[in-house]
Amino acid sequence: MNILVVDDDRDIGDFFIYLLGTEHHAIHIARNGKEFHQLMLSWEKFDIAFIDIKLPDTNGLRLLKEIRLQQPGCRCIVMTGYSTIESAVEAIKLGAEDYIEKPFENIALLEEKVNRKDNVEHTNAVEQAAKKSGMIIGESKAMQELLRLASRFATKPLTILIDGETGSGKEVVARFIHEAAGEKERPFLGINFGALPENVIESELFGHEAGAFTGAQKIRKGFFEMAKGGTLLLDEIGEASLATQVKLLRVLESKEFFRVGGERSVKSSARIIAATNRSLHESVETGKFREDLLYRLEVVRLTVPPLRERKEDIPRLVEAMLQKEETEIKRISNEALEKLQNYLWPGNIRELANVLARACAHAEDQIGAEHILFHGNGKILADGAEESGPISNKWLTGQKNQLGEEDYFSLDKMVDDLRSAEKIAVQQVIDHALMITRGNRQKAAERLGVNTRKLRYWLNE
Repeated sequence: MNILVVDDDRDIGDFFIYLLGTEHHAIHIARNGKEFHQLMLSWEKFDIAFIDIKLPDTNGLRLLKEIRLQQPGCRCIVMTGYSTIESAVEAIKLGAEDYIEKPFENIALLEEKVNRKDNVEHTNAVEQAAKKSGMIIGESKAMQELLRLASRFATKPLTILIDGETGSGKEVVARFIHEAAGEKERPFLGINFGALPENVIESELFGHEAGAFTGAQKIRKGFFEMAKGGTLLLDEIGEASLATQVKLLRVLESKEFFRVGGERSVKSSARIIAATNRSLHESVETGKFREDLLYRLEVVRLTVPPLRERKEDIPRLVEAMLQKEETEIKRISNEALEKLQNYLWPGNIRELANVLARACAHAEDQIGAEHILFHGNGKILADGAEESGPISNKWLTGQKNQLGEEDYFSLDKMVDDLRSAEKIAVQQVIDHALMITRGNRQKAAERLGVNTRKLRYWLNE
């Protein structure tokens, strides 16, 4: 195996020669950018390259780009000290397989990286983590790249910020990272800052001592303590108040916290992943989010693309969702798939799941295009109101104006329109009931206060 080592420290080069310089490995040493380019011009093909980020005459990231371009089959690993961790993260994004910190403490791990000849084991581990977390490995380049980055950073003790639109699957990505890190036996907990009132957040995060406040009759552990050794997801972190942000910053910096009413610090060993559907950088500019907290959270930033930007993933997503649905409907027509792929999906994957649940409730043996119904028939008005049929304020105003302006007005037509509007309104309420009950007609009928026979009658109108 041909191994390239790019480092200006002679001891590092000697170390690699001593460790790996056997009859099975040929070690090539470049101590600067000039020697690196000379080796590239020699047309030597390298199997793996270890590249130091800091070099006397160039930047290791620049050399990484060059070797990735000239020899895409060469596996690249960057070498760095902790002070340049940001550059190491950037290297992963540029295509490096991994990064290792100097001085080398785990020699066995270093030898393992060299002797691994393919990515089969890593690929199998990624597929298993995706399956356990519920993450669908799609066909789009955007999701393939997200999967690569998430799996590479999963084993690193780094804080990760996941951003993306509502319903795009940020929590699923967080669960995938947890599984890919090999923490399946350890807890995965999540707290949503948008769903909790401010007066309980501190107690939920850090716990409280007995007697800390009225009603606190015994010691209670918070999320930071319960997630010990595992992963804690801080969901919708952009909703956290400035007061809460100060407390979070203290935990991230010191790795310890106090329970409410407590006098003894508690160590925090949870891996932190934060998620947001808003731009935290914009929130920093408006004074709603602390810049120093963002810096701590955004060591690694992963962006989940919206569904409208990866429509080639929809067939696989649909297949997986239909397998999970508690229904015998497992097939979908090409016309229905085309209709799904032509929609903009403002609600992303969450909306897709709801649309499929609704379609399963209406279909008999296969989902057709006629069973695909979007929110408000796919039409969303600029002011957020839905124009769901002929009965609307705008329509009523038009009818009255027509009555005063036209010589002839058909009351029968107006009554027919109102009856049509009634059917549309009832249909939409039933659709919503079926959506929130995941297609269960019995539960939907109970919520609507009718029997299943009456529900079937309206479905067949």
